[in-house]
Amino acid sequence: MQLYPISFFQPRPPQAHLPLFVFFPGMDGTGQLLYRQIDRLTARFDIRCIAIASNDLSDWDGLVDRALQLIATELTEGRELYFCGESFGACFAMQAAGQIASKISELVLINPASSLVRLPWLASGSALTRILPDVLYPLSARILVNFLIDAERVAPPDRQRLLNAMLSVQPQSAAWRLDLLRQFDVQTILPKIVDIPVSLIAGALDRLLPSVPEVQILEQLLPRSKTKFLPYSGHACLLEKDIYLADLL
Repeated sequence: MQLYPISFFQPRPPQAHLPLFVFFPGMDGTGQLLYRQIDRLTARFDIRCIAIASNDLSDWDGLVDRALQLIATELTEGRELYFCGESFGACFAMQAAGQIASKISELVLINPASSLVRLPWLASGSALTRILPDVLYPLSARILVNFLIDAERVAPPDRQRLLNAMLSVQPQSAAWRLDLLRQFDVQTILPKIVDIPVSLIAGALDRLLPSVPEVQILEQLLPRSKTKFLPYSGHACLLEKDIYLADLL
């Protein structure tokens, strides 16, 4: 299997004197959907966003190994390191953090997709995506947007940006990433991250995944965790008009 490079999307010039904040993106893999949060986060962090090639079919080990190699190039001795993962990226971030737990200052998990294994109808979507004709894939992405956001809380340009990010992923890659989520076993990861301070964030109106119950489960299993529920937010909460991650942290 060909391995494609994982890269950093760097939204601002480097600030080596600040803690390193690494964002693990959702299913789109672009890292660019953090953009509404950048200005406020930049006051406190030196930000890097993981970007996965749209045709990457790596397994979890491959993704984690290459992400950690990339992060190591930016991490100097004694520098604080924050991992933040959204949805698919939360599962990615948990696995990466488990490999270097002693170096992580805080792990932030937003609407973690670790709950997908309890939703057979959604987990089986990978099979449907594989057989879906390419001409119908954009239509399915447009339908899915309605489950990811509340149109009243996300401005039209941000809705279009979300759709563009989703369409940038090839259908076979989308199916592969769903398969990775089906394989993800949070119970094997938790012992590796149990000593890391964790911030758990869940949108109470998430129509895609049961994020509130999932965060409640993780809160019970991670003794150093703290939880923030967003009462009016959906799955893609970082695109919403009045949600600021810097304030939540």
